[in-house]
Amino acid sequence: MRTVPVSATVVRIGIVAPSRGRTARSVHLGVTLDAVLDDVFDGVPVSYRTPTWFRRPEGDNTTLVIPPTVPSRWVATGLVALVDEALGNRNRHLAQFGRLRLRLAIDHGDVVLRPPHFGGAAIALSSWLCDSAELKAASAAAPEEDQVLIVSDRFYTAAMGEGEHDLDPAVFRQVFVAAGGGLEIGWLRIRPDAGTWNSGEDDGLAPA
Repeated sequence: MRTVPVSATVVRIGIVAPSRGRTARSVHLGVTLDAVLDDVFDGVPVSYRTPTWFRRPEGDNTTLVIPPTVPSRWVATGLVALVDEALGNRNRHLAQFGRLRLRLAIDHGDVVLRPPHFGGAAIALSSWLCDSAELKAASAAAPEEDQVLIVSDRFYTAAMGEGEHDLDPAVFRQVFVAAGGGLEIGWLRIRPDAGTWNSGEDDGLAPA
């Protein structure tokens, strides 16, 4: 039976430098991420909660597949804000060495669902964006930030605007990331005081 792709929003979440330190720290970060996402889901508006959300832990990464009934614009701002808040609340009680930092990448496009597995173009692109040198450099350049964010070009185009849940173009800059043997456009959320990040900058930590 052939599975027909569906349109969905994909959020790829990567733990920053998970292998820095002993195994116990890596386990701690994974447990903390699970707790953060539990907090996030508790904050999702009831009208957006459906059984068609999928959450798949994959070692140091987690992939969320969010149904098209949840507006992409809300994912871009509302969900990201919930992650920011939950991260801050958890990290407030942790020592620096145990602090959880995340890379987030968002795309909206075709997803092939074969629960508990899924694939498709949006899954692949969100993974490439999350693992990109540009996003890792952004994280290294802003060690005080709990979270860094990149979105695909098509997601940015659809969600950009001046409304409450729109992406603000003033805080994003265009980057080109390696993806599947070619290049894809991504939009990186920047700090208001950020300069130009060097995509080759080393954060002094083990590879993420």
